[in-house]
Amino acid sequence: MATTAMRTQTLTGSIATEPILNMKLTVPVPPQKGGPGKIRNRLRLDPARALEPARKKIATVEAQRVMSVFEDTIQRIEISSMIPYILENLDRFRISFGVELCSLLENHSIIIGSYNEIKEQLDRQMQRNRIRSASSVRSDASQEQQNDMNETQPTAEDDEDEDSVYGGQSPPQSPVNKPPSRGSSASSRRSNPSVASFDSQTERTMRNLSLVAQQLSSSCKNILRQFQINGSAFNSVKTHFHARPKESTQLLSYMNDLRDILLNKLLTTPEEEKERMAYIQEVSERERNNATIIAKMEEELDAAVADKEEEMKKKNDVIKKLQTELQQIINFSKENIGRIKNEQDKQESADKKNHEGKVQRLQNEIVQLKTQLQNLVLEHREKEQDLRRMKFKVESQVEGLIQKYDGEMNERQEEYEEIEAAYNAQKKQLDEVEERFKTMSAEYDQIQEERRLAREKREAAEREMALMVKAATTVQAFWRSFKVRKALKARKKKGGGKKGKK
Repeated sequence: MATTAMRTQTLTGSIATEPILNMKLTVPVPPQKGGPGKIRNRLRLDPARALEPARKKIATVEAQRVMSVFEDTIQRIEISSMIPYILENLDRFRISFGVELCSLLENHSIIIGSYNEIKEQLDRQMQRNRIRSASSVRSDASQEQQNDMNETQPTAEDDEDEDSVYGGQSPPQSPVNKPPSRGSSASSRRSNPSVASFDSQTERTMRNLSLVAQQLSSSCKNILRQFQINGSAFNSVKTHFHARPKESTQLLSYMNDLRDILLNKLLTTPEEEKERMAYIQEVSERERNNATIIAKMEEELDAAVADKEEEMKKKNDVIKKLQTELQQIINFSKENIGRIKNEQDKQESADKKNHEGKVQRLQNEIVQLKTQLQNLVLEHREKEQDLRRMKFKVESQVEGLIQKYDGEMNERQEEYEEIEAAYNAQKKQLDEVEERFKTMSAEYDQIQEERRLAREKREAAEREMALMVKAATTVQAFWRSFKVRKALKARKKKGGGKKGKK
């Protein structure tokens, strides 16, 4: 659906709708030479050509324009009826048509395909819509029937309560208790979101179809204009008018008849039209007079027919008498035929006896020949069965070998296809991995470089730290030894002083 809409928008943007110019032409009537009496005399003197116009050529420019427009319309219909045949055999006409006309025809073929596709889609949607509406109508009808049954079958307690409340009279009907009408069910169906969305989809498809139809009309107009410009293309198509459909041929014949009528109307002046109507009225009057004469002659014919029937009745009586005499002759001939048949039967019985003897002898010979034939048939049948067994055995072996070969080839073909599919998949994965490896290799080199720089910085920092630790340790060692020496000197001084005091 999306592709169809995009194609429709593209075609709508590429082909512009051509404006249509409406013109109304008036045919002025030139003055007629001579009076109406001359026209009437001409009609009476030449009845065979009485209804033909006096002029043979169109005199006015407006009438000539009307005829040229009508003939151009016929020519356009001829070309339009040949468009399907041209689209099927476009390669044959490509040289004589030219590039521009061929491109228009190819675009027209694409538009026809889009139109048929959208039309099939619309038909499917309408079919689904009809099915859905029929199911919803059936469900609503069953629901209404169930509501009617529930309302028309009240319980006994409700009847007693209503009698006690309303004093034995029927309760008044409230409009609230009425069952929902068909309009409410229809409105509920319309309020269904799925049905509304389906209707909107159908309307959108119909709009697309109308747009494509407008594009089809514009494309056809452009093709007809290009044919009008390119005379050689029209001449090359004109030789293939035998491929036109039957309906188009009939339409063109009707259009040609209409062209003759229009030409006759344009060639006829109002004075000639009046004279023609007067002549037709005169002919009608003659026809009525002839009808009265025909009625009288029919009465005379009926009388002659009655006389003829009376004469025929008399002749029928004569025929009946002749038929009775003929029947008597037939009876006499039957007696003669019976006598001749008896003689023939006697001769036939004698001939039959002789024939039976010959038949018996021939039948014995036939029996002997049949026994010989049967023996030969049995012998040949056994040989044929042996040969058939051998043939069946060989055929079964050949068929088994063929089936085995086919099975092995199918298995190998399937194995080959599986291996090829696996190979293609692995190759595709390998290509992907190689692409990823290239990117990862560059990233890896960059990361290794960063790590190397970081390691060098770290090692430099560690060396500097080690030097600092070593320096600090040396300083601390010197400081401790200094403090120890100082402490030892102090102890020595205190020890010497104590000894001197003693």
